[in-house]
Parts: sequence; C-alpha cells; structure tokens
Amino acid sequence: MRITRFPSLTEPQFFGCVAAFVDSLAGELNSATISLRRLEGRPKGTAFAYEMTLDTHRYGALIVLDRWSTLVHAFVPHLRLSRRQTILEDGPRRIATAEDILGRTNNAIDSSAAYSAELVEACVMAFQSLNTTFAEERAEVEQSAKLGPLLPEDYRDARRIFLEDLAAR
Repeated sequence: MRITRFPSLTEPQFFGCVAAFVDSLAGELNSATISLRRLEGRPKGTAFAYEMTLDTHRYGALIVLDRWSTLVHAFVPHLRLSRRQTILEDGPRRIATAEDILGRTNNAIDSSAAYSAELVEACVMAFQSLNTTFAEERAEVEQSAKLGPLLPEDYRDARRIFLEDLAAR
C-alpha cells in the first residue's frame, strides 16, 4: 500500500484514510446485503451471477479490513491525534472483532445448502454489527464531511490514495 510508505502521516491525512475505509467497508457490506437479498430462498448454485457478486463483496470486505489493518498497525505507534485517538488505540481490537464477525458470517454462508431467510437475516445482522464496530470512525467521517469543500487538501489526497490502494486489490 502506497499510503504506508509515507514517512509520517498527518492528522488530516489519517482522517482522509478513515473516510476511505468507512465508505469502502460500508459499500462492500451493502452490496453483499443486496446480493444476499436476491439469493434469498434459493438453493446454492442456482443463481451463479448473484453468487459471484456476493462472493466479490463479502471477500472485498475482508480486503478492506486487511488494508485498514495494515495502515493502523503501521501508524499506531507513531501518530498522535488531537481528537479520537481511540480510533488508533482501539483499532487492532476493532479490526480483530470485525474479522471474526465476517469470518463467522462467511463460514455460515459457505456451509449452508441454501440461502434461507434465516441465513440472510443472520448475515444482514452480522453486517450491521460490522458497521457498528466502527461507529467512532463513522462519527469522525460524518463530522469531517460537514466541512465539505473546506476539507484540507491533505485529507482529500490521502483519501484518494487509500481508495486507489483498495482498488488495486
């Protein structure tokens, strides 16, 4: 990841990365939810295109978590924030929790013979739990978004670079 090659990261750059992470994770989880809803009630293997889309997004969420983990672990020891320091300090724990939730969800999907209503609802609830795990990060993004065009250039550049890093998967 190019962003981790920065010799140091400023606070606006870090928060730009937070925005890219939160938006990307939410996008993957929302897309996975839509795919699951389309598959609801069908046996496995009967809607290949939807199943491939589901796989793309549920594993895409794992990739987003992996990239976020790489960034957090690279900068936790060095970066001090004027606000929301717990995003960094609690980051490894939150990432581990999210990986556990997503791993269990993926195991449930993989081991099921069909996309029953119960399975779909359990997965949707798990995806919502994942979003809740990163509530502080989301709150930061929402607060920063209020600045709109007044966001620092460093914020926008770092957000773009992190998104490019994610797209290079």
